[in-house]
Amino acid sequence: MRLGFLQYPVFWGDPGKNYHYIRCSLQNRQCDLLVLPELFSCGYLFESREEIMPFAENLKESRTVRFLQTIAAAIDGTVTGTIPEWDQGSLYNTAVAVCADGLIGCQRKIHLPTYEKRMFQPGTQITPVDLPGSVRIGMMSCFDCWFPQFGSFLRQQHTRIFCNSASFGGEVTPTILPIRALENQVFVISCNRIGAETYAGERELFCGKSQIISPDGKILAAAENEEKLAMVDVDLAETSHPAFGSLICEDFSVEHRKYQVALREGE
Repeated sequence: MRLGFLQYPVFWGDPGKNYHYIRCSLQNRQCDLLVLPELFSCGYLFESREEIMPFAENLKESRTVRFLQTIAAAIDGTVTGTIPEWDQGSLYNTAVAVCADGLIGCQRKIHLPTYEKRMFQPGTQITPVDLPGSVRIGMMSCFDCWFPQFGSFLRQQHTRIFCNSASFGGEVTPTILPIRALENQVFVISCNRIGAETYAGERELFCGKSQIISPDGKILAAAENEEKLAMVDVDLAETSHPAFGSLICEDFSVEHRKYQVALREGE
């Protein structure tokens, strides 16, 4: 299976320009699962909820979802990334998974940093997504990956790939993601963005450092602070018998289930 990410400087407030960049970057390329950055259609930093609202979309009639359908058809795969979702009076930062036939799954960001709480409502459910070909993925958005419970729940649902769409400038998140891969014995595709945006009069930088990581925590592909399309061919069977993980424990899923028991007993 070919996994990939597209790291680039998202164009603030200009979905059309972002669509064009993505389309041109992926010409004549094939990828089974491609991850885009967080809020890839419009940018990340907004002064108010009112400022981001023109870019919010209902998923049932989303032009970004329709655009991703064309990209998925062109690369013969599935594309994920987050967009502002407007639903029944609430605004969410929502990851979507789109194939050539349309939207196949979504995941509202659950863990919102303080900045995002001014605009978005948090999601309340974790929902894996089954891709064409019976491969189950989980989508997490940036700060979600800081919470091991998120990944553990996905792994117990037989998820084999975590997709992390992100917009960060610090050094911590890239160090967390290999741990999430190793502790859950899954592949991780993390796509951050690069470039800069202005918020409250200050110029904020995004650092890139996108990664594709194996179930052993090995970095299979990585970017620094540059525009980069990376693709790696992997064997999903590694999620059943990763070499390093098997030296420690033959079945990590048994260990994860111990917390389900502990939680039930504590109720």
